[in-house]
Amino acid sequence: MRYRLNILWANIVNTFRRETAYFSQNWSNFFSTVFYTLAMVVFVDVLFSNITTLAGYSREEMLFMVFIGQVAYYFGWGVFGINGERLNEDINNGSFDFVLVRPAPPLFFVLFRNISIIGTLRDSLANILVISFLINWTTLHITLSSIVLGSVVFIAGQIIWQYIRVGLVFPAFWFGSAKNIMSISYELTETHNLPLEGYPQSLRILFTTLIPTIIVSAMAGSVILNKSNGLIMAGWAIAVTVALSFVFVWAWNSALKHYSSASS
Repeated sequence: MRYRLNILWANIVNTFRRETAYFSQNWSNFFSTVFYTLAMVVFVDVLFSNITTLAGYSREEMLFMVFIGQVAYYFGWGVFGINGERLNEDINNGSFDFVLVRPAPPLFFVLFRNISIIGTLRDSLANILVISFLINWTTLHITLSSIVLGSVVFIAGQIIWQYIRVGLVFPAFWFGSAKNIMSISYELTETHNLPLEGYPQSLRILFTTLIPTIIVSAMAGSVILNKSNGLIMAGWAIAVTVALSFVFVWAWNSALKHYSSASS
């Protein structure tokens, strides 16, 4: 465990040095996320100028869903998102050989190679603060127990998304690159934008089982707002995470058997 913590710390330090070295070049990310957030807030305001609720959610509750969707995105994609892209590049150019010979478990290294803290704070902090300021928190039915259970669902959802992002790269072990396949993960992030109760039952089952992309935001938000039974949802999120962990490890081991070393 101590050895893996040392690896995590080394990855954090290396990512920090890389981001601070090119800090001035990355401000475009900040402005693009600001514009996206403002567009979402305007959309919610326009929507609720004609209606009072959407799938049982008030304006404040929908703003909260925007808030948790942004937190989920930045925590997952901002901190760990690039790891899938780097794995694809390593397989494509043959440098994955160096990952295999490192004195670290390859899968652990691949999952946590890049831990972007500075970049994520730069891109997310202003947006999240703005949304937080716009929400009238006193109107939301949030309790300590719902926050705890919602956090469990949120963490499980983040683990699931890490599996999805990296797992979509595994075809590269067979075909040399999975860049186009990886784009599926970007499209699936759009499932964050709707409340859980807004999905038809068939899609709700699909996106919480076979393609469990809405657990991290829609399900977590529903639990925090006391729209859903927190114990049931937390148990379901944990069960899906455990099941997907077995599938992910099996897929990783199968993919490694088909890797053609650059030196072979």
